[in-house]
Amino acid sequence: MKYLFKICSTLLLAVLTTSTSFAQDKNEMAELSKTNANHLLLAQVKGEWSFTGKHTFAGGHKPIEFTGSMTGKDLWDGRYFTTEVTGQDIPMPWSDGKLITMHETMLLGYDNVKKKFVASYINNEFETGIISLEGVYDPIKKIITYDGETLSPNRPNLPLGAMRKFHALLKFIDNDHYELEWHESAGGKELFDTLLSFTRK
Repeated sequence: MKYLFKICSTLLLAVLTTSTSFAQDKNEMAELSKTNANHLLLAQVKGEWSFTGKHTFAGGHKPIEFTGSMTGKDLWDGRYFTTEVTGQDIPMPWSDGKLITMHETMLLGYDNVKKKFVASYINNEFETGIISLEGVYDPIKKIITYDGETLSPNRPNLPLGAMRKFHALLKFIDNDHYELEWHESAGGKELFDTLLSFTRK
């Protein structure tokens, strides 16, 4: 009888422990699935914006200045954010000299599990892949610093399959102004820098 009671007690304890553990896991999962202050930080990109931009190239090539507009939107009640850039008409590598409107899109988010800001970037100029970046936020400087890498298509002075590295700074200045600073390198050498300065319309 004592032996049977001991077995029943052990089984009951195991069930209670499992139930408690399951409840804790469920609560943790629920917390990790919620948006938080990091998502609110990214919400600053929402709205209609104009921008000025400048490409600075390695090797002393003449910088290129340009302008455009950007629309920032939230997805699913602020879980993610998109920035859709419309630039000027330029000849694309694939357009046989025809002028094509430049488009760039970024998907921005914060990964609660990794505890990192995450971003994906596409454009209609050189890219057919998706550039992925991860970053951290400095609350003193109000800057998210992203890093990422991808293989390169054929580009001037860059062979097919070369590893391109990206270092990007998203700087929040105030409610109506922010900057995106983009640095690209390969083989330890800088290729070009881009600075986009956004002003809310």
